[in-house]
Amino acid sequence: MGPEPVFAPDVPVEVRRLFERKPELFVPASHPKPKRQTSWSTEPAATFGSLLVWLAVCVGGWILALIIFALTLPTAVAAWAALVLAIVAVITTGAVGVGSAVENRKQKAVRLQHGKYLLAEDFDEESGRLLARGQRAVKSVLEATVTQRGLLDDVKNELVLPEQLWDIGQVLHEQSVLRARQREVSRGMATAELEAVLGPQRRALARSVDAIKHKVELLERYADRVRSADAALRAEAALADGDRYIELLARTEPAGDTSVVQGFTDEADSLKQTLSRTIAAARDAGRTLALPD
Repeated sequence: MGPEPVFAPDVPVEVRRLFERKPELFVPASHPKPKRQTSWSTEPAATFGSLLVWLAVCVGGWILALIIFALTLPTAVAAWAALVLAIVAVITTGAVGVGSAVENRKQKAVRLQHGKYLLAEDFDEESGRLLARGQRAVKSVLEATVTQRGLLDDVKNELVLPEQLWDIGQVLHEQSVLRARQREVSRGMATAELEAVLGPQRRALARSVDAIKHKVELLERYADRVRSADAALRAEAALADGDRYIELLARTEPAGDTSVVQGFTDEADSLKQTLSRTIAAARDAGRTLALPD
């Protein structure tokens, strides 16, 4: 499964939501920035025809109304009514004309944010897999109960993790572009001169790939720690039902073995320590992620 879109931290929430409704409006960063589009630039003939039809309707309607006014109203009232109707028609026609020359609001938002979002098409297979791994790790952290309850607030997940994903996405996009460039240059006859140029470039690219893999692994390690803390938190919630089980035993075995009750108490003490350790481990893992400037 390919990666989801990744957005720069400063991209407005409205633009992110727009992608969910109208993904076809968004243009990959590897493509040229979309141009400003209006009805006149995309469909000039249809727009001109629509305006002519509108003008014909307005003029014909005004003449018809003028005849009706003249037959049913006093002369002075008919004249004023015809004047008001003409003014309304002119204003409406102006609004229609201006609207056809104004850029669609959604298309404008996408055009202005071009380059601040990266789509699946911006990554090759290798980069796409790495980005998807990072996105799954970030999603796991942000959706965890310990995160939503504020137990990891000192790590600033809502700030750090989107910044991390965007940085990783930008580098992975550049790696994809350079890999494609290397394949293109490598076609044809291999020469010593060509290898002298491509050799260092391949090594630099490999080092960059290793660095990004390490960053993704840090995210995954953090997600693992958070999941462990979440599991301990769920176990603590399950232990809260212990009193009901004790009462159940008291009803069914009044003189029964009390070791089960003692076991609940011991487990509660052990679980508190486990929860404390797992949350501390998650915080330590989170602090290894670089905070944005």
